[in-house]
Amino acid sequence: MASVWGELKRRNVVKVAVAYSIVGWLLVEVSSTVFPIVQLPDWTVTFLTMLILFGFPVALILSWAYDLTPEGLERTGSVPVSEHVAKSSGRKLDFAIIGALVLALGFVVYNYVLEDSEEVSGVLPNSVAVIPFRNDSPDPNNAYYASGIHEEILNHLVRLSALSVIARTSVEQYRDTEKSIPQIARELNVETVMEGSVRYDAGRIRITVQLNDGVTGTHLWSETYTQDFEDIFAIESDVAMNVANALEAEFSLEEQERIERLPTDSTEAYALYLRAITSTRISANTTLGASATFQRYLDQAIAVDPDFARAHAWKAVDYATSLIRTYPLSTAVTRTDRERLALEHAEIALELDPNSGLAYGALAQLHRFNWRWAEARQAFERAVELNPNDVPILQQFAAFRIGIGEHEGAFDPGRRLLELNPEGALGFMVFLYWAAGELEAGVASARALIDSNPASARGHGYLAFFQAIRGYHEEALEELRLAETLQENPLAASQTSLAEFAYAYGRIGRAEDARRYFDAIEAMSADYSVGAATWALAYLAIGDHEQSLHWLNVAADNRIADAGWRNLEELASNNRSDPVLDRPEFVEVRQRLGFTDL
Repeated sequence: MASVWGELKRRNVVKVAVAYSIVGWLLVEVSSTVFPIVQLPDWTVTFLTMLILFGFPVALILSWAYDLTPEGLERTGSVPVSEHVAKSSGRKLDFAIIGALVLALGFVVYNYVLEDSEEVSGVLPNSVAVIPFRNDSPDPNNAYYASGIHEEILNHLVRLSALSVIARTSVEQYRDTEKSIPQIARELNVETVMEGSVRYDAGRIRITVQLNDGVTGTHLWSETYTQDFEDIFAIESDVAMNVANALEAEFSLEEQERIERLPTDSTEAYALYLRAITSTRISANTTLGASATFQRYLDQAIAVDPDFARAHAWKAVDYATSLIRTYPLSTAVTRTDRERLALEHAEIALELDPNSGLAYGALAQLHRFNWRWAEARQAFERAVELNPNDVPILQQFAAFRIGIGEHEGAFDPGRRLLELNPEGALGFMVFLYWAAGELEAGVASARALIDSNPASARGHGYLAFFQAIRGYHEEALEELRLAETLQENPLAASQTSLAEFAYAYGRIGRAEDARRYFDAIEAMSADYSVGAATWALAYLAIGDHEQSLHWLNVAADNRIADAGWRNLEELASNNRSDPVLDRPEFVEVRQRLGFTDL
């Protein structure tokens, strides 16, 4: 054995093995870091790794068979011991090994000591972006499993206060993307990116998930679950916990229990619920009819399991939102019915699950739309406490605080939104500046929105509104025209938007254009509800101050939230600094509207 070991050392096989291993490992580590940054395909790292592995035995064989001599490489057996340069080549290998060790040590220190001790600029700590899961189900009608499970895993993660979870609206753009993981991470300023796929077939579910490092693109954690659909709840909670553990994010026992709590005992009800949350996206700008499919699937889920708290909570959210939604005049469901149903389902949800942030969010909106500011704030604060990463709740809380005059407090959740929802929050920040009457900051924010998306009709519209108020009429007109061309049918926009465009045109002296938008609101009123404040702003736009005052009085006397809610908040605060609204008769009715700080 000693003679064999001695011969291996004499032929430099040992030194070659050591040097090759160190340099090979270093090459793999460097390539896994550099290749994704320069956007080389993922397979290039794998190819280099395999090449190095296959080259290892070749290097050992060559080092055994050949010696380095002054004349070059020669077979070992043909070189007299007195002539080969084993000592000099050995010393060269010694230096090579020492150099490789120094490089390896430097790489380790940089990657695992320095990088961990310095926060990367602009990157959210403990952050993850969960891009939409690929649908691998053989039946295209089962595609909702992939979308629904993706959303529910997001819902689990947003409950963990130590994480920063990018909103669905910002990750949606990466569905079926060809962008690399590092590129997505850079665009969203996150540490990690999770991707996955879902296959549902005949009661069996296969979910594959991978959590990837945002810099290198390498897997931090991955798992494939192939189980009966009855195990879906355990799978979803396991994914959430593993993401938190991989990011070394601390979470409380209460947070873990909330994530592991079964939402329902029925997978049939859960499948119907997944259909509901993927059927439509509810917003204040949709009509009641747009949520009919959503409500129908939720009703079916509750019929299967009446104790399904999350289904009740979503019904409460939809009904609460519908209070300020444009709806057909022919609808059989009155506003009183919708308010009653929202409260009823929110209370059921909280009775079944006292920690439902979604239900508290619905209650907060109900209180807000009924001028109960203290109760609204309390419910909003509880909702944010339970779901600290929930973007819709953060947006609603910020809008609520702007509406009652708490401008500084409104921008705190607004700035958090910029981190969690970079795709949509910039536009929301423009709205906050607009509602607060902060013109200079609003112009800068609108320009930033346009820079990020030159085709943003919203950005150009808000810039026009700001400039109209500031007296820059030519630029305002240019931006208004551009905003119109960027919309497929500008006169079919929401009534809030129609009134704002009418007002902006009226403010810069374009009476004919203001009337054009006023007429569009009149045409809408034949079939759909139009809010009192929308009428007040529309009449103000065309210079009919008597009718504008009349409709403001209607709003103040009734104090009923309707589709003109945003117009109502803005008229009450006079964020446009309109001199007409500062007349005594207008000031009196604005005060009766009751939008005030607590």
